[in-house]
Amino acid sequence: MKNLIFRLFFIILAGAMLFSYVFPRNSYGIDVPFSGNEYKLGLDLQWGIELDYKVDLSVAEKEEDYNSERKKAILEGLKSIIDKRVETLKINDSVITTASYAGEEHIIVQIPLKWNSSFENNANIKRAKEAIWKVVQIEFKELRGEITEDDVKQRYEIAQVVLEEVQKEGNDFWVSAQKFEITKENVEIGESESIKNIFKVDELKVHEIIETENGYLILSQLSWEKYKYIFISNTPSLWKPAADTEWRILNDKYFVNSSVQSDETWNSMIELVFNDDGADIFWELTTRLINQPIAIFVWGELLTSPTVQASILSGKAVITGSYTRQEARELSNDINTWVVPAPIILTSEKTIDSKIGWESLEKLVIAWVAWFAIIFLFLVLIYRLWGLIASIALLLYVLIVLSIIKTLGIVLTLASIAGLILSIGMAIDANILIFERIKVEIKKGKKLRDATAIGFKQSWSAIWDSNFTGFIVAMILFIFWVNLIKGFGLMLALGIIVSLFSAMWISRVLLILLAQAVKDKTCFLWMKKEKENK
Repeated sequence: MKNLIFRLFFIILAGAMLFSYVFPRNSYGIDVPFSGNEYKLGLDLQWGIELDYKVDLSVAEKEEDYNSERKKAILEGLKSIIDKRVETLKINDSVITTASYAGEEHIIVQIPLKWNSSFENNANIKRAKEAIWKVVQIEFKELRGEITEDDVKQRYEIAQVVLEEVQKEGNDFWVSAQKFEITKENVEIGESESIKNIFKVDELKVHEIIETENGYLILSQLSWEKYKYIFISNTPSLWKPAADTEWRILNDKYFVNSSVQSDETWNSMIELVFNDDGADIFWELTTRLINQPIAIFVWGELLTSPTVQASILSGKAVITGSYTRQEARELSNDINTWVVPAPIILTSEKTIDSKIGWESLEKLVIAWVAWFAIIFLFLVLIYRLWGLIASIALLLYVLIVLSIIKTLGIVLTLASIAGLILSIGMAIDANILIFERIKVEIKKGKKLRDATAIGFKQSWSAIWDSNFTGFIVAMILFIFWVNLIKGFGLMLALGIIVSLFSAMWISRVLLILLAQAVKDKTCFLWMKKEKENK
């Protein structure tokens, strides 16, 4: 008995602390220390940022197998990759859609932001833009040796291609600049009010090739004295693409996967595995470049340039360097899952309003409280004192779920709220199964305390089966669906786990205490008709 009383005291104390923790004080201007973080709301409940990315299909369109199905596959692949990138930032639920206009394909990314945290919002926007825009290309390069006249001539040809691109009607200068900074080596973009001093030119012309001492300059006027620029160096980089005798360049086309490994001194390194063609190319390169460096570029940046010690036949390469375990894991993850099928270029960004607004959210909360009150009345009218116990357990269940949501920073959306409401219904179902089983045992002549113990034991299999199948469905929605539905699956799974704990621990303690208090006075538990039948 003392043990049960201690548990009751603990439940009451925990309930009071949980209520104090989950109450949204910040929404009412109440600042209390140690109240935890604010609730994170999705785009349908608060404002956010919309990033519009143009999909560059120019390279894909030249492929022999390019058609409408290939185009659709590229767009869907990009959506999936962007979804994963934003998800790793822990600032979503994001909404990702595709759109077609002006003969171009675009991907629209909407990310929720906070109402009163401009510093954190700016940081999240920056992180999102950097993660989404990142074009992952794995390239192996060898030293150029010498710069030929053809190399220098090719630099001017690149400048001509850039100029043609920026002169096309409807093309945005900055979008084109980003594209060529990614795909062409020794191309610099920026904006400045000191163009003449930086590049040492006497006259500035917009949308023309301006020859400088070190390369070719293309300008677009931003304001009276400020210009955006694209600078193409007249010399290529020291590295050239590493290719075999068939001019097959070793890059991500021949890539299979990446993993983090450790050498004999426990230094972290990234292992790259190539397909059969890639293994043949890599064998030829390592045979020809013994005692010479071969560089590994990712995202256009030089990661490392190890010296080839011997021919490698296995089709496996290792990126070594001063990597921590976390850095190696992040790079390996980037290489594995973030290789985009087509470049994406940010064309615009704008703020967007919430779909239902703060006032509507308050009405939604009031409606939920009214719904909970109706359930409370139903349980009390049908099951009397036991209904009251079930309502208390249900309230504690809600407080536990909200505390987990607040602590883990789970994003609340309309979909996740729907999952929470559904899980509450399942929690009620567990209590009703227990009550009905106890009623059956009482009608058989069992004492109240014995009937309670049997009721919990006999109803457990039914409760477990129904909740387990629901949990599997919830996890499938969370793992394999898009972000918009993941919130529903996550909340449903969380609610199911907590409801099992609530029904089999909190409700059990309260019901056993009640059984000991009223003993066999079933009039306190059941309707009069049932007492007479007994």
